[in-house]
Amino acid sequence: MQRIITFLILPAFLLFFSCNNEENRASNDETGCCSFNFIDSKSYPTIKPDAAIITWPRWQIGQTIKIKFLDGDAIAQEKVKRIANEWTKYANLKFEYVTPKEYADIRIGFNVGSYGAWSVLGMKSAYGNTEEQSMRLGPLTSSNEASIRRTILHEFGHALGLIHENSSPVATISWDLPKVYKYYSDLNGWSKDQVDQFVIKSPETTNYSEYDPLSIMHYYVPASLTTNGIAVNEMSDLSIIDITSINKWYPFPIRSIIESGERIDFIPWTQAIKSPNGQFVLQFDSGLLSIKNTVNNTIIWQEGNSRYSNQPSCYLQSDGNLIIKGHASGFTAPEQITWMSDTAQYPGATLYLQNDGDLQLIYNGTVKWSSKNGKPQT
Repeated sequence: MQRIITFLILPAFLLFFSCNNEENRASNDETGCCSFNFIDSKSYPTIKPDAAIITWPRWQIGQTIKIKFLDGDAIAQEKVKRIANEWTKYANLKFEYVTPKEYADIRIGFNVGSYGAWSVLGMKSAYGNTEEQSMRLGPLTSSNEASIRRTILHEFGHALGLIHENSSPVATISWDLPKVYKYYSDLNGWSKDQVDQFVIKSPETTNYSEYDPLSIMHYYVPASLTTNGIAVNEMSDLSIIDITSINKWYPFPIRSIIESGERIDFIPWTQAIKSPNGQFVLQFDSGLLSIKNTVNNTIIWQEGNSRYSNQPSCYLQSDGNLIIKGHASGFTAPEQITWMSDTAQYPGATLYLQNDGDLQLIYNGTVKWSSKNGKPQT
């Protein structure tokens, strides 16, 4: 029988160490840092410049993942739904919660199952015995909401395929190895090899180019286990790298057209305007509208004025004029137009970001303005 990869929890007090060795706080809730062992040879971590994720078995882009609860009251279940949904803001996935009698890809228990908080890795929960529990969150009765949020986001991160950040070969943690081995031997009965694999450096997680100590997928590391006395605090929010990584691996469909009357500053970055080939992206930030080449990370075109970055706006007016506005400072400063395409004579025109990075204003099938050439000569 194929062994299922699970993530075992460490006791609750591990989360409540502080960077400056303040007194630990006790908790009756089963929350903490989880560890796992890559046993199945089909779980291949991917080389990537940020968070770590397996290549198989990963969910399909755009997939609706069916989830059910095996126990727990309505309050706990609604809390999980609300917090776990954070991942779907950045990943092109949908969570659908079904009744306990229906089939589900992910099967969550609060009090049932092996002690602690753990999750099967990635889409493995949809293979094999689909009646078995695939995630445990613990009772979630702690008064520490940050701890509950951390547990839910962390375990759902595993369910989406993300692995632990602290075991990256490029991690910069100065482990005091004798203390680490003794600590986990006393705490969990782990051997040296298990500590190496679960905590220090997983042999499967290789060729990373960036380490993210702010990741929701990072262990808490107490200062007492490092040679330089520097701890890594537990996180209760997704880091920027968590967000950009999950969006990279579960991207939303490429959209290259801006419709007439649409506000560009209201378009979420997860669904940003990109060229059909994905090489160029349109960005609006701090009062500046830019086109970036994602291959070499360079800005090829930019308009606006960063001095007017308070409450900035950018939109394609219904008359065809592309316009940028902003305030110089505070809420009392008057709004100023910092740039416009001067194309108000083309009502209903759309913008299209081409494969060569040229942003074109299209009216009745004709280019009336472009970022590379401006307005055509008449």
